[in-house]
Amino acid sequence: MANYVLTLALKTELWQEHILEKRLNIARMIYNSCLSEILKRHRKMINSSEYKEVSNLDKKEQSKRYKELDKKYSISKFELNKYVKPMTQKFNMKSLLIKVIILLERKN
Repeated sequence: MANYVLTLALKTELWQEHILEKRLNIARMIYNSCLSEILKRHRKMINSSEYKEVSNLDKKEQSKRYKELDKKYSISKFELNKYVKPMTQKFNMKSLLIKVIILLERKN
């Protein structure tokens, strides 16, 4: 399947460019903050003794225990949503919340 990208120049006023630049910068900062937080939680989980013990179990039991660990260390889309929500409300960017979470899911 072929992918094509069409790039069009926007005809904007200077003030519109400033608004876009600020919003994109806020979105970048929120994305980086979310990524950092989820990686910190994941690292904490991986370094736990519980996580290391799971590797000795059979596949079904491993899957069950990994899900439990994800819940314990708050590694899920919904937990990340709780983390991001106050940031998006502060900047009045509610739709950005959904976009940031979707981008993070695609990376995983």
